[in-house]
Amino acid sequence: MSGLRRLRARLRPKTIAGQIALLVVAGIAVAHVVATAAFLMLHESQNPDTLPGVAASRLGVLVRLMDAAEPSVRPALLASGRSLPLIQVEPWDGSVPPGAKSLPDLPVIRKLRYGAGRPVTITDLAMGDPERNRSDARLHIGIVTPTGARLQATLPNDPLRGPRQGALIFTVVFLALTLALLCVWATRALTAPLKRLAGAAEAFGARDDHVALPEAGPREVLAVSRALDRMRSRVRRLIDDRTQMLAAISHDLRTPITRLRLRAEFIEDENARASTLRDLDQMNGLVEAALSFVRDGQIRDANSHSLVDLASVVQTVCDDFSDFGAPVSVSRSRHVLVQGRPEELQRAVTNLVDNAVKYGGCAEVQMEASARGVRVCILDSGPGIPEADREAMLQPFVRGDRARNLNEASGFGLGLSIVQAIVEAHNGRLRLENRPGGGFCASIELPLAAQAFAGRAAQKPAPFPAEAA
Repeated sequence: MSGLRRLRARLRPKTIAGQIALLVVAGIAVAHVVATAAFLMLHESQNPDTLPGVAASRLGVLVRLMDAAEPSVRPALLASGRSLPLIQVEPWDGSVPPGAKSLPDLPVIRKLRYGAGRPVTITDLAMGDPERNRSDARLHIGIVTPTGARLQATLPNDPLRGPRQGALIFTVVFLALTLALLCVWATRALTAPLKRLAGAAEAFGARDDHVALPEAGPREVLAVSRALDRMRSRVRRLIDDRTQMLAAISHDLRTPITRLRLRAEFIEDENARASTLRDLDQMNGLVEAALSFVRDGQIRDANSHSLVDLASVVQTVCDDFSDFGAPVSVSRSRHVLVQGRPEELQRAVTNLVDNAVKYGGCAEVQMEASARGVRVCILDSGPGIPEADREAMLQPFVRGDRARNLNEASGFGLGLSIVQAIVEAHNGRLRLENRPGGGFCASIELPLAAQAFAGRAAQKPAPFPAEAA
């Protein structure tokens, strides 16, 4: 079996263009083979004596012979015509039923006239027959030649209907189905490597670089796969270099900041000493915030995730704020399990609740769980964020001064960036919306634990009932 697989892989074209050309040629070949087989089957089984058109032509030849023969020879010719298949011929005295008229230009009549080779008069003798108008009725006609020879004949009416019409229709339908199935199978085979490549690229965009890239397929797909693998390595190396650089800067800055803080304690002027210490605190906070953003925003190993009770995480965060007197309320919710890192999820919820308390005056936390996912909504009563500024607010070191009225001590513009990085690392989505009655809503949408691994392949958060409606 492996030998056949290797042979098939060796014979298969290595490019997409070659595989498409092979598909077209194979389809044409299959169509020709099936059409040829059908033709041979129908041709071999078709007896000319059973064709109405052949019978009409033979009757025309008999009419021509009788027209050319002497009157004494005509009865013998007419008697020999009784042996013709599908035809009944008898003498005719020329009498016609009332209302008889010439037949229309039927295909059978054209065959008969062509076989006769001369102008003949053909009269319909079946005008009084109650089955005259049936589509499969036999024609009963009277024929008069230019020399006066007369005969009446009965012959089939439909020269186009053969006994193998059903087999022909079956062959055409079978050919169409065969080609359709071949095209569907070949199309799936051609696009399968592209789908795997797209899934791997989407997974990397969702901060999961452990999805295997396709190692088989057309040459173009393999080239893109190798390029994507090199790009993943460069991006990962860039992130690692950034993390190491900021860690080194933090280590190098903490020591001089500490020394400056000690020296500031010896400043005699209280206002100058307080101003210096405040600046040093802000410098230290900026360093810590930058390190936190790098640490929480870097790509994590998906295998380090564990089951987390998101309801307990939310309750813990709200209790911590309430212990310090912050106006934070939470709607009780059943326990919901997600797949992730508990400390990162707690950091994300903490940042959103802290923003709601700082800039909205209060925070109301709600959880909406469904069969497809869970949503954590943090509501406040603040001025909200203009829609044009929401995307920019997710960028690092960007603060919504116009919307949130920030001052220098209120933060460094990294909170939402950290939240978005954490949520995306958990295959979720962060949404920022202004509430219709005033206020702001920041929501985190995460897949349930049973869907976390499958969600990494799709890389799209499950829609919630309210959103689908």
